[in-house]
Parts: sequence; C-alpha cells; structure tokens
Amino acid sequence: MKKNFILSTVAAAMMWTTEAMAQGTNLGLGNESEKTLSLAERIFKLEKKTEAISIYFNTHLTFQNRFNGDDKGASFVGRQLRFEMLGDITKHWSYRFRYRLNRPGYQQSDNFSNNIDWMMVRYRFNDRFDIGAGKIGVALGGYQYDDNPIQVLEFCDWLNGIDGFHLGVQGTWNVNKNHSLILGVHNTNNDRTELYFPEDGSLKSSYFPAATSLCWVGKFFGGKLQTLYSYSLLSEVKNNYSHLLMTGTKLNMKKWQLTLDYYGAWEQVDHHKMISAEMSQVFGKNTIARDTRYHSVLFDGAYQPTPHWNLTAGVRYERASCGDNPDFDAYRTNIGYQAAVQWIPDLTQDARVSLAYIGKTTMYDHPALTDFNRDRIELSLIYRIKAY
Repeated sequence: MKKNFILSTVAAAMMWTTEAMAQGTNLGLGNESEKTLSLAERIFKLEKKTEAISIYFNTHLTFQNRFNGDDKGASFVGRQLRFEMLGDITKHWSYRFRYRLNRPGYQQSDNFSNNIDWMMVRYRFNDRFDIGAGKIGVALGGYQYDDNPIQVLEFCDWLNGIDGFHLGVQGTWNVNKNHSLILGVHNTNNDRTELYFPEDGSLKSSYFPAATSLCWVGKFFGGKLQTLYSYSLLSEVKNNYSHLLMTGTKLNMKKWQLTLDYYGAWEQVDHHKMISAEMSQVFGKNTIARDTRYHSVLFDGAYQPTPHWNLTAGVRYERASCGDNPDFDAYRTNIGYQAAVQWIPDLTQDARVSLAYIGKTTMYDHPALTDFNRDRIELSLIYRIKAY
C-alpha cells in the first residue's frame, strides 16, 4: 500500500508514541509507525525480525545563495548530519541515542558532549505509563520545536536561544488514546552558571539548577485538531526564576495542514541571552539583562496536491523586551518569512528535494542598534536514511 510520506512528516502528530515525544523526533518517522525500507532490506534483502535496533542518518545538504549581510555569497553547506539508533529491547525496555556529527563538540557540565541529543533508556510499565532517564529531548510544546531538525528550514530566534536536550528524567501518562501528559525534571542548562555570567559576581548558581516541565498532547475530532502545549519553570540563578509557555495548535486535514505556535518567556535573569548579547554591544562590556520578555508567534501552512509534491509557507513575528532598562523596552522586532516547493521522488524513502526562499528582517527601536535583513534561496536534499 502506498504511503504518503508527506503527510507522515507534516501531519506527524497523528502517530503519537511516547517514545517519539520531544524535540527533534519527527513524529511518525520512528521505528514502529513508518514503513520506509532500510538499506539492509533493499540492498542485502535482510528481513528485519526485531525492533531492538533501528539505525538512521538524518541529513540535510544544501546549496545556498545568500543575498545580504556579512555572509553574502553562495556555497554548498552541510546543515545537518545526525546519527541515530533506537529500539525496543523487550516489551518494557527501550532506548534512544542520537549524535550530531557536523560540528565540533565539547564536554558539558553534565559530563556529556554537547553533540549528544539523546542517550536515554525508557521503562514502559504498561500502555498508559512509562518513565525515561538520561540525556533527553525535553517534552515541550510547539510544532517547530518538536520537528526533526533536518525538516526545519530555519528555526525562529526564540528557539535558537534555548537548548532542548538535557540530562534528566521524564514520565508519560497516556490518559486515553487522545490525550497524554508528560512531566519532566532536568538540568536547566548544559554549562555552569558562572560560564554564562563570568563578570557578574552578584549572580550565584541555584543549589539545584533544574527545570520542571509539564506537556499536554491532545487530539480532537479524529485527529483533525491537535494540540501540543507546555509550561516550564526554570531555576538557574539563585532566587531568580524563568517561566516558559510553549503552545502548538494544528488543523490537520487530508491534503493540507495549518499550525500556529506561540512561544513566550518571562525571565528574571536573561536565560535566552539574546537581549544580554545586544545590550553588551551597546554598552561595550558584558551586560546581564534582567526582567526579560520574549514572545514569538509562528504560522505555517502545507499543502500536498499529490503524494510526490509538498508546498509550504510560513511567517514568524517575534518581540523582545527588557523591563529593567527603559531604553530596551520592546526594542526588538523580528519578522521571518519562508516558502518551499518539495519533491518526494520515491515514496518508499523519506527523502525530498526542496527549493526554498527564507528571509528574516530584524528591526530595532534603539539608536545604537542597526536594522538588518537576511535572505537566501536554497536547494536542498533532505534525507532521513534508514540504514537498518
């Protein structure tokens, strides 16, 4: 039976598994629910008789023509290359490992390389309850956050300011076939606080710099309306807290999908670091922003006229503000826009050729900061290679 892999990517949230929950999983493209033929099956005619091991290479290779900014020019770019291995060892035990290969790594304060996205094991008590521990993709809301990175043409600024992979524990309660709740406790960041704020002696690390996140996964009207909402409380700096609200709402029809994401952050000390970096440019020294607020709204649409073609378009609107300094109150506005035509030549493989236009305009309400544009056209090969 022909499988529409466009829908399995864009409408992926219809295929929820607890193993698939959290950033970078590309729901619906895990080992249980997708029918992609592996290289071992296709070339060596090896019949897969166990789900104890599945191996993937997540790749995104592109030719970019960049029109403006300091990086103006054209070049071939390897945007993503991640090795992934996952499987069910028994009916109770499963695991997942994913490692990023296209950047140099360094040792984090959790004693893992920053290139490790996942190194976790999960114990499934029954169909309703499971718990996982290790380096995990934290279960948070929003569909751009949750998508496989190889499928994202460009992350919004808000998501560029957070790291979704942390050491911790995460449990899932499948309330019923349409609703799940996921509770996690994990490190707040992957480096020591003093490395983030080396020149501000008044900031001390929390005794336990951790975050608690609660995520709700919902499905209504037979999956036509889907939700992915989360709230997180972060304690990174002693006596200071951050609140993250991340929501995703999807209208999921047979040939088209609409998604609306909202990301908001209220931080007593700037956890995202973007406002702090721009204030440091203005003042000429390391500056730590206080009482920061970030808000992002993302709207995306996709249409599949045939199983071999996928058309997408999206816009982003983002604001940043620092309540501690009147000159930086609602000082930054970012508008992103993108559109793509994607061709899926072989429906037995999750591979596509993508021609996309991606742009961003950043505007400042501060005389010392200069507005800028970033625009590019890129031709990409996006391929989640199932090796075994």
